Amino acid sequence: MRVPEQYSKAGKIVREMREWVVENVSVPQTYLEIATMVEDEIARRGGQPAFPTGIGVNAVTAHYAPQEGDETKIGEDDLVKIDFGVHFDGYVADTAVTVTESPKYQVLMDTTKRALEAAINVAKRDPRTGEIGRAIEATAKQEGFKTISNLSGHTIEQYTVHAGKSIPNVYAPNQPTLKRDEVFAIEPFLTWGDAAGYVVDDPRVNIFSLIMRKRTGVKELDDLVEYIWNLRKTLPFTPRWFTKDYGRERLPKLLAELERRRMLRGYPTLVEASNAPVAQFEHTMKLEGNSLVILT
Repeated sequence: MRVPEQYSKAGKIVREMREWVVENVSVPQTYLEIATMVEDEIARRGGQPAFPTGIGVNAVTAHYAPQEGDETKIGEDDLVKIDFGVHFDGYVADTAVTVTESPKYQVLMDTTKRALEAAINVAKRDPRTGEIGRAIEATAKQEGFKTISNLSGHTIEQYTVHAGKSIPNVYAPNQPTLKRDEVFAIEPFLTWGDAAGYVVDDPRVNIFSLIMRKRTGVKELDDLVEYIWNLRKTLPFTPRWFTKDYGRERLPKLLAELERRRMLRGYPTLVEASNAPVAQFEHTMKLEGNSLVILT
């Protein structure tokens, strides 16, 4: 089976933007300015965001998408993860980089990069996801760091960012094997060695995805479902994108009702359990025949 060329188109934009993001994110930008800047640049280059740009500062590890009115600024002592992606026709390239102006995080960041490289080297010769996780965990331990045990990489399918298989950041036996022509993302998350090493849910929920498209009989809800479907299908979105059409006060109530009806899924912000800082780097790749092609 031939991997759709849309993956390569998305990967090209993401690949070019990784360095652009590192060069253009700086103190004292706000979280919202960074997310908007990234999404606008994706559009300028001809792509669409695969999901809301995640801004994970310090212990905030994943799934935080700033909303309108968020004036929180990054500081010189912050460790900032920027998780972004591009899609064409639902075919997604997913990546993440970490930036900081504080030298105290340099070894943590360098080790996270090396953990990603080690994982890629294993994936080239051994498609067992447990062995990929073993390489990530071993690289972290060599420098006295921990991986986040309950976050993982993932296979990617059309309109599905997190598809059926997970790629752990720790060694785990009896895990699935990656198959030829599968597209997947590897994303090590590392933290201090004395940290808890896992994430917990935070009350903030500002990323959603549609999981069911059906009529409710309530015109306002049905219109919103069709609006989401036409723009995103099942790809994640954030309320900030839709407030112009639905209003900042009304939209959360409509989303809450769709979630109550189990037509919408919310993704809680994830925070390191002991409030320790976390670094992240990520690449999307594909198994093409007997070779591994890094898309991002």
